[in-house]
Amino acid sequence: MAALSGRQIAWGVLAQVWVDTSYDATELAAFRAQLAATGLSSRELKHIAYYEVCGAFALYTLAVYASAGMALPDWFYAEEDAQQQVAAWLARPRLLSLLNPFWWLGYLLAIDLMGSTLNTVLSPDTPPS
Repeated sequence: MAALSGRQIAWGVLAQVWVDTSYDATELAAFRAQLAATGLSSRELKHIAYYEVCGAFALYTLAVYASAGMALPDWFYAEEDAQQQVAAWLARPRLLSLLNPFWWLGYLLAIDLMGSTLNTVLSPDTPPS
């Protein structure tokens, strides 16, 4: 099996950050270590989180909110599935998403959902909430 790129690893980790908003200090440290090992800058990781992961999971996020959380897969999104989901979204024409008002609503919800945990994962000095 080929080695995963830093981006692919980040997609998997950041999809897990998107799934849940409460992690203990050990889990946050593990996420930070995985993201640090990618060699990507904080700016690149934020771009991946907010543009690539939130974009890929926008419609899924809308389904999660519409179903009051029942659509989430046991509060875990498999890293391989996340990588495939983000890669598929990045491969399709962006215009298809930009013209879809449901995508926009889900995208904004995904950003809000991820934002509460992302800063804690990217900043080792931020205490878990």
